Amino acid sequence: MALALLGCASPPDQGACEGIQTIPCGDGYLDPSGAWVTSTWTGPRIRYPAYTTVRLCHGLGRIPTSVELWASFSPDGLLAMQVGNVASVLPTCDGMQGVTTNSVLLRNGGGQEFYIRVVLR
Repeated sequence: MALALLGCASPPDQGACEGIQTIPCGDGYLDPSGAWVTSTWTGPRIRYPAYTTVRLCHGLGRIPTSVELWASFSPDGLLAMQVGNVASVLPTCDGMQGVTTNSVLLRNGGGQEFYIRVVLR
């Protein structure tokens, strides 16, 4: 109960499919291992606003089998792997496929803005 009073509880995520922001394919590349990444470990990182869904365009050439999202509180801060409502992958959104051969829908359902590095395998 105390956590909810401090603002750590998640509000209902009814707006997950509204106002989707697109991140262009030019914001990533295939690395030597064959994974598609949005940046090197040092950046640049993608701004990932609180309570926002982004459609991340990718050049993997197939549907990803895994999505890793590494986040920092600042554009050049330390990175940590994210889980839970900060790094949700939406399989569908209002009847649209959320994971395809050229894009992935990612939802930051948390109340904090982050800067992210994404790895698709």
